[in-house]
Amino acid sequence: MATFFGEFEQTIDAKKRLPICAPLRERIDLEKDGENFVLLLGPDRHLWLYPETYYLRLLETMPASPLPDRQSRRIDLLFAMARVVKPDGQGRIVLPESSMRRAVVSDEVILAGVQDHIEIWPAEEWNRHAEQGLLGYGEALYEAGERLRMGGAARPVE
Repeated sequence: MATFFGEFEQTIDAKKRLPICAPLRERIDLEKDGENFVLLLGPDRHLWLYPETYYLRLLETMPASPLPDRQSRRIDLLFAMARVVKPDGQGRIVLPESSMRRAVVSDEVILAGVQDHIEIWPAEEWNRHAEQGLLGYGEALYEAGERLRMGGAARPVE
């Protein structure tokens, strides 16, 4: 599984192309994770990118049933609005118009590595989010350290 970290400033061009910078692309094992991405609308209406093969493995962990239930009805948009996007030779993806309409996005964005996926944030919003997050950053580090010492770190899907 690719593990993403860091924050990178990028620009979405007039053709809706977004470069995925080399430090993020280099985290992907093409054999295990695939060369394409799945683009999703995250719960905060920011666009999220998962390596395609990894994302498909995540979906396999969801229980399947031929009969509908309330839970599956709530996540139907997860499938319907997901798109496979293929990087071109320069590492750029084209963001679908429908995804752009539904998402909170701007021409100037931050690609934020968030463990198993990449989040696409409007640059100004990301900077406000980061500043606000810094207020509790030290406490979050202490809590993470305590969980690690107690062996309570969550294990990602392989």
